[in-house]
Amino acid sequence: MKGLNFLICCVAIAALKVSGFVTHAQTLGDALNATNLIWTTSGTGGAQGWGVQSNATHDGVSAAMSGGVTSSERSSILETTVTGPGTLSFWWRGRSPWHSLDFSVNNTKQTNINFSTTSAAWQQQVCYLGTGTHTLQWIYTNGVPTSDRGYLDEVSYSPGSTPSFIILQPRSQSQLAGMNTTFSVLASGTPPLSYRWQFNDVDILGATAASFTVTNVQATNLGVYRVVITNETGSVVSSNASLEFGEIAAWGTNQFGQVSVPIGATSIVAVAAGPSHSLALKADGTVIAWGQNNNGQTSVPEGLTNVVAVGAGIPNLALREDGTVVSWGGGGNMPSGLTNVVAIAAGSGHSLALKSDGTVTAWGGNLFGETNVPAGLTGVVAISAGRNGNSLALRKDGTVIAWGNNGFGLTNVPAGLTNAMVIEAGNTHDVAMKSDGTIVVWGGYYGFDLTNVPPTATNVVEIGAGYQHDLALRADGTIVAWGASSAGAADIPVGLSNVVAIAAGTYHSLALVGGGPRRQTAMVINPSCSAGVFTLPLPSQNGRVYELEYTDSLNDPEWTALPLAAGKGGTLVLTDSTANNAQRFYRVRRW
Repeated sequence: MKGLNFLICCVAIAALKVSGFVTHAQTLGDALNATNLIWTTSGTGGAQGWGVQSNATHDGVSAAMSGGVTSSERSSILETTVTGPGTLSFWWRGRSPWHSLDFSVNNTKQTNINFSTTSAAWQQQVCYLGTGTHTLQWIYTNGVPTSDRGYLDEVSYSPGSTPSFIILQPRSQSQLAGMNTTFSVLASGTPPLSYRWQFNDVDILGATAASFTVTNVQATNLGVYRVVITNETGSVVSSNASLEFGEIAAWGTNQFGQVSVPIGATSIVAVAAGPSHSLALKADGTVIAWGQNNNGQTSVPEGLTNVVAVGAGIPNLALREDGTVVSWGGGGNMPSGLTNVVAIAAGSGHSLALKSDGTVTAWGGNLFGETNVPAGLTGVVAISAGRNGNSLALRKDGTVIAWGNNGFGLTNVPAGLTNAMVIEAGNTHDVAMKSDGTIVVWGGYYGFDLTNVPPTATNVVEIGAGYQHDLALRADGTIVAWGASSAGAADIPVGLSNVVAIAAGTYHSLALVGGGPRRQTAMVINPSCSAGVFTLPLPSQNGRVYELEYTDSLNDPEWTALPLAAGKGGTLVLTDSTANNAQRFYRVRRW
């Protein structure tokens, strides 16, 4: 940020305190515990200014409260002026959906509380101001008319400089050759701050911002990066961040590091994208995770091995080779004794598991009935849990069953949808891929017509549903994306090819790159029949579901299905222990 270089250094939350009304007259300075500052207040569009009250306080005595706003009024403003350098601290809170409380310095907004996404608990902000005179404003604005307010308490300003310090260190990352990688640091202290990036201990010419992008990564760019941060009181050096080659491309918003793929991202067989975090499954059955960790979603359980599939959500899920499920990173008590699972689906607050007999088990939050599996639902071969209380199941006959939240028409499966092979539940829309490689979308989002599938989305083999964007992987290893690209989640990196798997998060996307486009047919490996047992080994893909079927006559249109099996990434052995007939024909189906 130019000029002021204002930085937020910490956020804390404390419980709401409520006390009786103030029994004597107080000024705004008294209520804010800052009588050393001169306070003024005003309103625009007829709104009232801020006042003193004692019903909602942080210190248990009194606090400032904004004036009311209505649909015809715009803002209630509280203002003071300080001389820097110095450190400012204050507590604030809000409550009403669609209203916002902003903090500005010299008419530039620095941070805010958006009440539609933030709880009403008190929060502390600590920030650093540089040399000069600074006008500070707390501005309460409206989205819809309500009687709610914004609150401010315990404002403190201490003159003097603070040495630069690092809040978030640069992350070590892996990247595909030819792609771009950005290293960034979050630092604070008295501004202005200056930055000097280094590669293998040597200064990088022109790399003087809080972030540095390595373009077109090649072998010569692999090594160790760090940054030196300096202000008027001295310098601090970041920790080292390594760059190495990997197999995952990630793009979109990176607020929580969800697209900063960590080192060690090699021998990857599957990827999954959650709301603001990512998972990758390695060939050795272990899991790596990165991104937001507010619920422990990137804290992979110690000793988690033998994993054959992963689901990224709140909570995360991992399917182990023995048909059991491991859950972490959020609430929701998994049913005891859950076994024989062949597929998993992680939503935001609820989870689904597909068992080998084609039935579905659901658990977690049930605000919209998302865990109320429809009675009699059988013959299921694939499942998907959305991020808005929506659930999907794909039946063997190619039909789709939806239940849970019907906002935006999520459960209104299009009439005539048949021959579906893959399903994906998004946030406010759902997606299905048909056996002919075409896409069907239903639902939507404000102003975004995700049902308008691009004509290039043909020969599709895999799909991904995000918040406001969708992905389709074509048989040739290229990706087609559509929907909102304001966060970059739908902006496919230039030159990305040879993709074998994709995943769509809320505002980010993942692609797993292999040696070439994914094989769409499986070679049978030495089938055999002995002592009435037919054995069919074949290569399998993690996250896919397989079924061995048989018939005693090719003139019989009905095939007998054996229990579903989970793809394990290596050789999957399918068996029929009833092969006693002189003649029997077999086929394998995969979803």
